[in-house]
Amino acid sequence: MRNNHPVPLLYHARHAVKRALLASGSYARRLAHLQFPGVAVLCYHSVRADHDTALPFHELHVTTTTFERHCRLIAAHCNPISLADLREARNGTRALPPRAVLVTFDDGYRAVLDLALPILERFKVPAVVFGCSGPIVHHTHFWFDSVYESAGEHAVIEARNASAREWTAFVNANQVPASPSDRHRPLTVEELKRLAANPLIEIGGHTLTHPTLALLPHEEQAREVAGCRRALEQLVGSPIGAFAYPYGASTHDYSADTVSVVRQAGFDLGFTTKQGFAALDCPAFEIPRFVMLDSVDEVELAHRLSYSWHG
Repeated sequence: MRNNHPVPLLYHARHAVKRALLASGSYARRLAHLQFPGVAVLCYHSVRADHDTALPFHELHVTTTTFERHCRLIAAHCNPISLADLREARNGTRALPPRAVLVTFDDGYRAVLDLALPILERFKVPAVVFGCSGPIVHHTHFWFDSVYESAGEHAVIEARNASAREWTAFVNANQVPASPSDRHRPLTVEELKRLAANPLIEIGGHTLTHPTLALLPHEEQAREVAGCRRALEQLVGSPIGAFAYPYGASTHDYSADTVSVVRQAGFDLGFTTKQGFAALDCPAFEIPRFVMLDSVDEVELAHRLSYSWHG
């Protein structure tokens, strides 16, 4: 019989080989002798229950099983570091371990506290949580989740490319109140404070409303960036030093002007989603990260840390 689906079959065959390599200890032996060319900064968004697939952009929300296996792999075969460790290594006051991994979360979902934090604690893995202060303060859902639910992914893509005036009107029109029982919602102020009080967690900024910053005029970018930093510092009672650009993959998402805005707002580090290891001498406001999807299980993560991300 003719095979009409060669790509899925090839993928499954390759994945089976990778799984066998993981089970045999091959990746562990490879990692034991590797020196990463910088920090592997992993960009997660949130964690969801294994059975929960009816979420907007659910691939960005890894299952608890996937995340637990990631953390087990990182703790056993890599060197999890904190943002403070990265700062000291960049300043030359601390040596970077050979397989440094920094875990980050974007947006500020409640599940980071409910589901991810217990796993981070179990494996002693530090993390940075870059929060959008607007939905946290106003107890609303993230605009992109609300629009996804009401109009689909295409409407979200259109909205993120809107002009500044259209963007403001759009966000104001799509503020959907979040109930404390909603499983897919931002942190509350009290939850953010609890998260920030944990010694494994550092809070970072991610704008007020999660716009495409490069499409906004300078003064609106400054309001989004500096306003987020002020709000988060007031909420958690400590300095907010790091920032992650919404989307953050290209000049369409953030610009040289945006980088200047972030620096002027008082941040000391800026994180993108451009793929690559973060060398210690990379630009402080354009630190690359690897975006993590639920389809990247522990087998694929082991392979990428061992081989494919080094190519």
